Amino acid sequence: MQNQRNSHNYLITRSFCCLLLVLVSSLVGCHNSTEPTDELHLDRDIPASEDFDASYGFWGPGGETIYFKHSEELGSEPDLGKLDQLWKLNLETGEREMVHTGRILFADISSDGQKIVFNSFAVPQYLYKMQSDGTNLQKLTGPDSPHPDWEYTIKGKWSPDGSKIYFSLSAGSQRGISLMESDGSNPRIVVPYGVHPNWSPDGDRIIYVNWDTTKAQKNQAQIYVAESNGTNPRQISNLKDTNFNIHDPTISPSGQKIAFTYDGEIYTMMIDSSNSIQQVTAGLGYARRPEWSPDGQTILFSRIIQNVSKRLYYLDVATHEVVPVFPK
Repeated sequence: MQNQRNSHNYLITRSFCCLLLVLVSSLVGCHNSTEPTDELHLDRDIPASEDFDASYGFWGPGGETIYFKHSEELGSEPDLGKLDQLWKLNLETGEREMVHTGRILFADISSDGQKIVFNSFAVPQYLYKMQSDGTNLQKLTGPDSPHPDWEYTIKGKWSPDGSKIYFSLSAGSQRGISLMESDGSNPRIVVPYGVHPNWSPDGDRIIYVNWDTTKAQKNQAQIYVAESNGTNPRQISNLKDTNFNIHDPTISPSGQKIAFTYDGEIYTMMIDSSNSIQQVTAGLGYARRPEWSPDGQTILFSRIIQNVSKRLYYLDVATHEVVPVFPK
């Protein structure tokens, strides 16, 4: 009887261990590469940032300057000119300087450092360009421009050679990723219903978010790569719950890797391998606008906690260590 009891207990224990082994193996085999791991230095515990409103930053040519959006005055009735101003930071001296009064959104600088393109805040949004010192402001779309019928024009991006500007036509009966010459002439849609365009460093390709209505409704927005004129599109991501949840893809200086925001955090992946997706931030609020440094070693990004703070951070691409641009 005792032997039967021992044998029964052995079988139960053995069955439990086998079940546990199968379960563990299944979990390991099904690991989602987009989940953060314990080995990553995610931005949950980082040095404090100065109490200074700063967001949507981007590098100046050479990586010696950072441009960013800053609001000097906040509250229930702020001076609109002091909201969403364009500022720059000299990384060598630490000096901060306002470039242009608000309200400016989604600014981008040409590769020669001479010109900036941006869109207005008020809806419908219009595209503008100016010299990088804030002078010679020109309207590119909307009333009192060469293209008064073009409205809802956002997120202008200079081509690496400065000859063209990609932007998004975000609303209207016709919409999508659009292209114009650097002087604002010849605007045309090249990727219907595409959004968030960005150039490859060599100017031969663009990366963007496209909507594929043949897919399940929640998964229609994915990252694509195409030729610089919008032809030969190729899907490179296969993420879930992406609609209105995936933003700002950008290609590294080497052309081998991309960074983007998904579900409010920064992710990276090899441009030719959707299996290489990796989450590299995980903090309060949400992250926006990852921008590769010219040497590809650092990603500049914004962390926004709604109605609380907007801060700029550096992410070390190799270690995933996060530090504030403006330490306390």
